[in-house]
Amino acid sequence: MVYSWWSIIKKYQSIIWWWLVGLLAAAALFSFTQPLKYLAKSQLLVVPDYNQVSDPYQISRTNEYLSTLLSQVVYSSSFFDTAIKPEYHIDTAYFGDTLKKRLSTWRKTIDVRPVQDYGIISVKVYHPDKDQANKIVRAINYNLITSGSYYHGLGDKVTIKVIDEPVVSNWPVKPNLPLNFSIAILLGIVVGLIHIYILSASQPQTYTEVALDWPSSEAVKDMAREPVSITSEGRANQGDNDSGEPHISLDNLIQVPLAAEVNINDDSQDITEQLLHGGNIDNIFTS
Repeated sequence: MVYSWWSIIKKYQSIIWWWLVGLLAAAALFSFTQPLKYLAKSQLLVVPDYNQVSDPYQISRTNEYLSTLLSQVVYSSSFFDTAIKPEYHIDTAYFGDTLKKRLSTWRKTIDVRPVQDYGIISVKVYHPDKDQANKIVRAINYNLITSGSYYHGLGDKVTIKVIDEPVVSNWPVKPNLPLNFSIAILLGIVVGLIHIYILSASQPQTYTEVALDWPSSEAVKDMAREPVSITSEGRANQGDNDSGEPHISLDNLIQVPLAAEVNINDDSQDITEQLLHGGNIDNIFTS
């Protein structure tokens, strides 16, 4: 079965190649039409006042709540307005003219999320300009540190610290060319195999007819009429047989399926019934 399926794949391997070329071309078109973007990333640590809480589970839940809350706040329009102030020297024209366009571009530019329940906030910014990416991530960090209490409402009981200073990538990270081409190759192979399977299953199966050379009923009757005698003297008596009748030695009896002499004299009886009657072992004792 495996060999048959492998032979079918080898027969239609051009289908897989066509799918691979097509999807790789689509991946290249999609990747190179997107603007190249650099990555600036940083990490913040949210530290609540643990003197108010002694339960470790409650501390973990507090860290998770604060980090999740502040991560979602960064995507809001109020935070966006505080992050693009003129003193940060951020190019506001990049985000568009209308509020809807500005928020949409802002949310595509940033990637802010909590790191499990550790109280750590990961801040990532994607921008075509390396300097602008660095300025945006620094503006986010500064506003979370200085204006975080406005959002969590705990005042000075929560402290936010920078644990990883902003770092900008040397090369563009978007679009992700290795990932896009890997997905295209994988899809090309899978879709090609499915195409081959459907194509092979839709084709009708062909079978080769083999003609069997069965003996005619007359030939079977002639063979059945020939008498067979069994001797116990071995092969040495075969040379003394002048009657022309075939002899079977007891030494070779195990190779002969007949247990007794079979003669068919009644042509009117069905050939099958005669053979069954002659081959019955009970005839040995009745004869």
